[in-house]
Amino acid sequence: MFRILLIVTLSLFVFQDCSSGAKRLDENEDLVSDSGGLTRQELERAADKIGKDIIVHFKKNPNPKGMALAILQTKNDTSEQIPTDVFENTLVATMLAGKITTIRTDKREAQLKEIKLSQLLGTDLSAANLKSPNYFVRTSIDETMQRSGGDKIVEQVLNVELLSIETGEVTFSNKKIYRKQAVSNRGVGW
Repeated sequence: MFRILLIVTLSLFVFQDCSSGAKRLDENEDLVSDSGGLTRQELERAADKIGKDIIVHFKKNPNPKGMALAILQTKNDTSEQIPTDVFENTLVATMLAGKITTIRTDKREAQLKEIKLSQLLGTDLSAANLKSPNYFVRTSIDETMQRSGGDKIVEQVLNVELLSIETGEVTFSNKKIYRKQAVSNRGVGW
């Protein structure tokens, strides 16, 4: 009987340890992905820094027609599923904090549909109030991988360009490089 009680008690401890739930992490703590991919914190910091650099660029080079940016969808040319919307949303927030208008051109079709419906219903929405950007912000994330001493090294480069819509000229360019050693089995394959 004692043995059965001891086995049941030990089994409960083992099952309790195995079934522990999720552990809350500090969202401000730096995390590094095992694969070497970019983390949310890295994307937010990069967007904030690059956004502030764009604001400084416009202060030094004001456009007499004003500044309105359209942030194009970030192109992810990596092997990772990177949450590019985190980068874009932080960049928008930084631009707004710097008093620079941002326009979501990817929502144009839905806007025009609503305006057309509004006009049919006799309300006061008008396409004349739509704003057009005079700059595009184009971002891409590229990746290279190599081995060094048996370790997998991942380099991801976040490139940002500010393009004048009127001239096509690149008026600002910035990049942020992340080089990480990924967790690997030190051997064959990636």
